[in-house]
Amino acid sequence: MTSLENRNIFKLVVGQALLLVSFTAYTTTLLYLLVQQYHANSRIVAIFGGLAALPPALIIFLAPILGRIKNNKSVLIILQLISVILIFAAGILLINHSRLFEVGILYFLLSAINTISSSVEVGFIPVIFRENEAAIEKSVDFQYFMSSGITIMTSIISSFILLKNGSTLLLIVSFVAAPIGIIFYWLISYDISFNISHDKIASDNESEYSYLKQMLTSLRQFSHTKPAFLIILCEAILGGVTGLLFELLPLTMKELGLAVAMFSIVNSVQKIGDLAGGILAPLVNWRTTTFFVFDYLISGFCFIVVTLPIPNWLRLVFLLIAGTVMGMSGNVFEKLMYRSFNVGNISSMHALTTSTFAIFSVISYLAAWISVKTLVLWQITGVITIVFGIIIFLLYHHKKNNPKDQANNV
Repeated sequence: MTSLENRNIFKLVVGQALLLVSFTAYTTTLLYLLVQQYHANSRIVAIFGGLAALPPALIIFLAPILGRIKNNKSVLIILQLISVILIFAAGILLINHSRLFEVGILYFLLSAINTISSSVEVGFIPVIFRENEAAIEKSVDFQYFMSSGITIMTSIISSFILLKNGSTLLLIVSFVAAPIGIIFYWLISYDISFNISHDKIASDNESEYSYLKQMLTSLRQFSHTKPAFLIILCEAILGGVTGLLFELLPLTMKELGLAVAMFSIVNSVQKIGDLAGGILAPLVNWRTTTFFVFDYLISGFCFIVVTLPIPNWLRLVFLLIAGTVMGMSGNVFEKLMYRSFNVGNISSMHALTTSTFAIFSVISYLAAWISVKTLVLWQITGVITIVFGIIIFLLYHHKKNNPKDQANNV
């Protein structure tokens, strides 16, 4: 890799880290205040989770536009600036104990901007590194390692800030970190004359295609890429139900008789597993499908075990194990995206993936209306995860010479 590419990785990772600190600090404060200040029940918490999941579900309709963005950097910075404004406004509402309706609207808008920004950023990365696969995958390793580490540190520090100083200081941290992160994105240098390759049909006949036809073309490419599509589908379903579990973590803390403010520290245990998984993932040289069978069987087993009458410290151990294999799968999944789809259309494919995840996330929040303890939801999630592992095993374990699957090896 060139020195310019290394500098760009540094600027990209630092920028992402600061923006992640801002968003994590804000969402941690929001979840804390929903339970402590607004005395929200599981349904209210689930509604906020649904508000965050709705924009990703709708981004499918922007897929053709995202695939045609020329100046990713400018669009990305503009979106990030809007995000900063929304976080500041939402934080002021929380400080002033405003109505949940107003807080929810800004949370929805923040989710919408961050969703679009994520897809634009995925399309920006191949441009920065001129479609250099080695550089792209190295950036994925750094990004995943950074995001896990930053989330862990922010979660732990956030819990102590909430316990000692309350929520206002944590919101101030959120206000300050994001603008600095945007500066690092602005400093990224790349060859603006570099033209990335796009899907041939879309580029050659774009003028003849209606918007709907372009979207259907993107959907066809997305759904016919195997085994990537099957894995995306499984990850989307599991991501939805596990996302619900961690949204409801403050309530789980109450069920376990622990301080609500400590939920961020408990959540960080899973994030520590994410970090360990991100470190281990580049060392694994399995077929993609084989890896996800391993992931689903192990993590599903751990989800079930944490619901058993065992000491809390042992629950944390199994949560750490689950977090580790899930962290490995997150790294493998990001690389699978770049390996499976044309990088010129990666923003469109990312948007479709995001929508798939969000649709199942919205569906999963309906489980909050079921009058059961959150620990029962952990058991259901564990069973579903194991079933998916068995399905992938039955479909792909014997296809050792499948050329398509070999192309997606980790």
